[in-house]
Amino acid sequence: MKTPLIIIVILFTLTISAKAQKRISYAYTEITKVQYDTCRQTIYLAVNRKIKKQADQLIIPIIGKSSIVFKDNTSDENFHEFSYSGDIIGTMLSMVKRIDHHKEELYLINRSTGAVDTLIGEPVFAENMKDFVCISNRGTDEKQYIQICELRNGSMKKRILLPGKPDTFFMNIGCVNRNFFSVKDNKDRYWKLDFKISGE
Repeated sequence: MKTPLIIIVILFTLTISAKAQKRISYAYTEITKVQYDTCRQTIYLAVNRKIKKQADQLIIPIIGKSSIVFKDNTSDENFHEFSYSGDIIGTMLSMVKRIDHHKEELYLINRSTGAVDTLIGEPVFAENMKDFVCISNRGTDEKQYIQICELRNGSMKKRILLPGKPDTFFMNIGCVNRNFFSVKDNKDRYWKLDFKISGE
């Protein structure tokens, strides 16, 4: 009776080890403005007329469940305000922006499941409307991060979170593809980031 249990424990441990050893390789290459400008921006938001804000409350209806309510707080100490950005085209995902005194957060709300995912910045989508990238802190001097995600079966999946490029501050995202994207920094230089995730 102990042998099957030992085998299950060993297989579980190997699975955890394999997941923990997921390797990410990436490299930046400087590119020209012409290369950066070759991609057009993908329009990814549409307005859902059923979503409205009333009396400082933004209400997101969820199918078969209670609505998710985002309530503004206009007091000086804990000020935050919510706004509806739109729905991701072709999905049941609604994007909501939270503005605080010194930062912004974006939430993707799945109106089918009620799941709420946090984005570190405004997403920029690939033409396939599946892969997208966000960069954090475009308006501050805090450490910057890059969030690389995808839409899978109508839901958001976070692929990787990378640190920004040392001594460089990214402002805008250009082309987005499955395993690369381009960015512009605050000194009008342009970069391409190629990355590879083991097991994908």
